[in-house]
Amino acid sequence: MEEEKLEELREKAAEELLIVGEEYLADGRFEDAIQVYKEIVKKEPILPTLAKACNDCGVAYASLEDYEMAIGFFNAALNLRDYLIDGGVSTYYNLGQVYKLMGDEAKAEECFSRGDRLKEEQEERDEISRHILSSA
Repeated sequence: MEEEKLEELREKAAEELLIVGEEYLADGRFEDAIQVYKEIVKKEPILPTLAKACNDCGVAYASLEDYEMAIGFFNAALNLRDYLIDGGVSTYYNLGQVYKLMGDEAKAEECFSRGDRLKEEQEERDEISRHILSSA
């Protein structure tokens, strides 16, 4: 990414940068997305933004087949999973996919299982909430 574009990005708020990073990720511009996510981290954003940036940066590194960096960012996102919109379900699935690509079936299965358990817990909580709200 050229210096002029980087300077322009540095002027944006972390939440604005998250949108830019997502666009780069969707366009397959993984190196550019990583630079944007690193800019987000430098800005010390609110924790939901940081958690999402870590997960998405992990996706970008995994797409570049830099699995060790991907694992590091996915683990950072999981450390902040209370701030992820899905509580870390997709991050566990992403991490499991990386381990699967690396040939570590045991770790992959552990991650997939954790993601499944979290998803089930969320569905149970949602069902209880719907039941309570419908009887109010």
